[in-house]
Amino acid sequence: MFKRAGAGAVVLGAGPAGLACSYELSRRDVPTTVVERSKGVGGLCRTFNYNGFLFDIGGHRFLSRSREVNAIWEDVLGEDLLRCSRKSSIYYQGHFYRYPLNAFDTLKNLGLIESARCFFSYLNSQVMPPVDQTNFEGWMTRRFGRRLFEIFFKPYTEKVWGISCAELSGDWASQRIQQLSLRKAIKSAIFGNGNGKIKSLSDEFLYPKLGPGQFCDRLKTKSESLGTQYRMQAEVDQINVAGKRVDSVEIRNAAGRSEKLCGDSFISSIPLPVLIERIRPRAPLGVLSAARSLKFRSFISVNLIFNEPRLFDENWIYIQSPDITAGRVQNYKNWSSAMVPDAEKTSLGVEYFVSEGDSVWSLSDEQMMALALEELERIRIVGRAKVAGGFVVRVANAYPVYDSGYQRSLHIIRAYLETIENLQAMGRAGLFRYNNSDHAVLTGLCAARNILGEKHDLWAIDPDQGRDE
Repeated sequence: MFKRAGAGAVVLGAGPAGLACSYELSRRDVPTTVVERSKGVGGLCRTFNYNGFLFDIGGHRFLSRSREVNAIWEDVLGEDLLRCSRKSSIYYQGHFYRYPLNAFDTLKNLGLIESARCFFSYLNSQVMPPVDQTNFEGWMTRRFGRRLFEIFFKPYTEKVWGISCAELSGDWASQRIQQLSLRKAIKSAIFGNGNGKIKSLSDEFLYPKLGPGQFCDRLKTKSESLGTQYRMQAEVDQINVAGKRVDSVEIRNAAGRSEKLCGDSFISSIPLPVLIERIRPRAPLGVLSAARSLKFRSFISVNLIFNEPRLFDENWIYIQSPDITAGRVQNYKNWSSAMVPDAEKTSLGVEYFVSEGDSVWSLSDEQMMALALEELERIRIVGRAKVAGGFVVRVANAYPVYDSGYQRSLHIIRAYLETIENLQAMGRAGLFRYNNSDHAVLTGLCAARNILGEKHDLWAIDPDQGRDE
């Protein structure tokens, strides 16, 4: 027997997009129910508490040119929104390079001969640019030269995505790296970043005192105080469509009890392929095939505490060397001192980019911790004898993979979803867009406002819209 809930809005997923959407709807007196499969809210922006030490799922800079997004961060967090200085570096072949790349530091580490090779490789890319710049390899080679691309971009990018840079769409670079080129990077290194005009080179960012989970938890609390209901640890079993509208969503909680949620509007931030698979009657075969072709990379964070007051000055370090499996190391003490309750200790997150079910994903938590400790020792960050404890977090469907065919699949899926009048997709996984949290929040706000009568194309929202120049 199904228990029935009344009409209003039903939001699937309580990540940044779902929380922003429910917060906006609750402020406008729209009855809202949020469905989330996990114990806690925040999605990739969760913050975990382990014996008083706080760990994110990767580092999350709060960095946006959107006035609306900055306003909601400030409204929700107030004095707990910190302004932080960015300090990051790249580890490559035994050396640590400042990142964004500093011309003099890079010259010192590479040496005159290799630096000269990189410079002439760049000149060659300007005279004879790659024929195909639609893939990541061609896009980056055109802007940095092949040699710099192979040193500083190729190893890390292939770790993240698990495919060759030649198979990765150039859309990822144009979206995430934006206007960056070698000429602009050098200009920024010498003269500064011109008030953050190149977002990827920004040297300051905002960050919640207790991690991004603090922002997400407060959004949940605020929306609940205004009437929003949350169904936690609930799986979406079925999305029922009658004619051109969603009629209801069937969910199942951790105890196995089923509930049917009826509503006037439905908004989804769950992974796009999962959304399509759950719709009944089933989507056409071509749409199902397109959804099944979309791929995600998954993520493992090995979170460790060490008996050392200071390990390194950076917020995070990118690991470019192919012989190290880890892709990045976060130092949460350097994001906010409040993340670490004991000043004599340091907490690190060692990050691995994987595919669900592959050899690394299949390692036990104990094996993952042993691997992380061995690799930290190899790159001379800290010895395993200093470890005081830790735990492992695994996240499936973390990064949408922009392979060569993803655009065609999205076009097919979007055309189908547009035939369902009261269903919207939003957020990173929901739109299959490798965005930052500010963009996810903005899609959530705009999805809510569509319900209230405004008209926003969530697929086309610019994460920098509303920028203050």
